[in-house]
Amino acid sequence: MIFGKNRVEEDLEKIRRTNLPYKYTEHESIANDSELKLENGDVLAMILAIMSLILPYIAAFIGIMAVIVFLLGFLY
Repeated sequence: MIFGKNRVEEDLEKIRRTNLPYKYTEHESIANDSELKLENGDVLAMILAIMSLILPYIAAFIGIMAVIVFLLGFLY
């Protein structure tokens, strides 16, 4: 228990730092340094990347719906 008090103080300091509002912590300098510096075609590239992830699911959904509508029309 010799080192127990030091560890408790460190834990209390961590708790105090995490409970402070964001602007009072040392993370503010990190947040300012990591701002997005977008170039000319970056927004278009991000849109295309998102669309390339979403488009196959949309196409599969439309294809399944088309098959279901076709089968409903064919069977009834």
